[in-house]
Amino acid sequence: MSKHFKMLKNNRGAAMVVLFMVMIILSILFVAFIARSITDNQAAQRNKDVIQATYLAEAGINEVKRELYELFETYYITQGRRTTAFSWFDDLVADPTNKYSAIPTNATLTSVPGGSYTVQVTGIDVSNNVPKDITLVCTAQVNNITKTVTAVVQYTMSPSKVFDYSYFINNYGWFWGSTITSQGEIRSNGNFSFGSYHPKVNGDVYASINPEIGAAGTISGTNYNDSLSTYRSASGTTARPSNPTADPQDLDGDGTNEEFPYENGYDGSSAKYPAQQLLDMPYLGDLNYYKGLAATHNGTIKQGGATVVTNVLDDKIVLIGTDANPIEIDGPVVVTGDVLIKGKVSGQGTIYSGRNMHIIGSVQYVDGPSWTKPDTDPTGTDTVNEGKNFLGLAAKGNVIVGDYTESAWNSCKNYLKPSFTVPYKVDPQDADIGYVSYYSGGDAYFNGDYTAYDGGTKSDGSNRRFYESSYDNTYFASVADSYTNMNRVDAVVYTNHAFTGRIKNFQMNGGIISRDEAIIYTNYIKMNYDVRAKDKGEDFYLPRALALPHVQYLTKN
Repeated sequence: MSKHFKMLKNNRGAAMVVLFMVMIILSILFVAFIARSITDNQAAQRNKDVIQATYLAEAGINEVKRELYELFETYYITQGRRTTAFSWFDDLVADPTNKYSAIPTNATLTSVPGGSYTVQVTGIDVSNNVPKDITLVCTAQVNNITKTVTAVVQYTMSPSKVFDYSYFINNYGWFWGSTITSQGEIRSNGNFSFGSYHPKVNGDVYASINPEIGAAGTISGTNYNDSLSTYRSASGTTARPSNPTADPQDLDGDGTNEEFPYENGYDGSSAKYPAQQLLDMPYLGDLNYYKGLAATHNGTIKQGGATVVTNVLDDKIVLIGTDANPIEIDGPVVVTGDVLIKGKVSGQGTIYSGRNMHIIGSVQYVDGPSWTKPDTDPTGTDTVNEGKNFLGLAAKGNVIVGDYTESAWNSCKNYLKPSFTVPYKVDPQDADIGYVSYYSGGDAYFNGDYTAYDGGTKSDGSNRRFYESSYDNTYFASVADSYTNMNRVDAVVYTNHAFTGRIKNFQMNGGIISRDEAIIYTNYIKMNYDVRAKDKGEDFYLPRALALPHVQYLTKN
């Protein structure tokens, strides 16, 4: 064998060895790659299962939170929307099957293969009637991965959406007259009617389907509205801002126009929205919640340096503010009897009356809010206005404007009884001020006649009508102004029953929210919506309705 052949043979053998070694190394690398891929895949799947289990546990909390709210809401309505209904939550842990069985506390999710969860109610804060803090624990499992989420969910009250409007009527709404102006949205829990003399509405119009009064939620007649430029120049500083608050312009000189949007402002149009859903109207039959609110926040009314109401006054009261001695409101207060009020007001808060709220003269802020138009700094304006005076007036009975002893006031009475008004459900606790006329199907009803006697007496022993105060006529007439001087009220005013009055050249800076409305005016009436009621109603302690539940805090394990 030649030397060349031997070398070639040796080279081939070496190459085979190298190739073999390479194959072994590649195999090892391949096996390692496959093993790593499997491990990574398993880790990725595990991470996916962890994420899905966490999301599933949160979904279980949200599902039970919602179902619990819907069950309670039904009960809350049947109890006349009274805050005492919140005791419904108290025995959920001790006896959950009574109310809790309808809630899906156990579920298998087909959308998440291998996914399931269970939810338990593990705690209830019974130290308060309102709010109620409910502890929910949800354990979710996805492919043997378990995650637990614990949430404390609060069920409580918050200012009602009825305060989003300059004029809200829990019945048929009506604007009949060419000299009616609303600088804000208007709404009814029924049909809405505009008279043949078209009023002005610088805002949107809503009407609601209401089977209880046979309303289809129609809007009949027409209104007109201002253009954006006219609104800015003519509406005045007490009217809400426009949207945008100013036309785009280049303020910083960079060649780009800045925008000045304002969500709750007037946009130059007046859209109509018929056939809407009903809005939940708060009911003040039970004032214990508001008494507690007053005590918690230490609400007061002062005048001339003296405190005249601390939290709750079990009596009636007359409040007359002057430039030297304005009525100073701080927080929520409750007066169980009638409240008579007029004059200058300072501070921020809401006065709750256990019967009627009598506005016996103009009510004006010492330092009220102001919205310049146009405005290139709406955020700054809002910040300034947050500290300006704000007055809420809320009546368990009626809100009566003006001197009902005047002969001119008699025209209001035609709209305070059937057939203009109709019977409606009331809170059984309204019996103490005469509103329970009869029962039907276990529910209390008022017959709608506000001109009738309510079963009470005035201070002189004479019989009292629903629209009258508990003071005798002689005294009432001595403190009430004539309707010719009843021309301004700075307040957001709320009543379960009727808002009525005789007025002239009248401006309402705030809002009117009531069941029935019987306003007789001379010359004109203008309603300027206070936008702070929409965003700051909680801070001003306005009447509250059932709020959607929200998570106070949440932990994940």
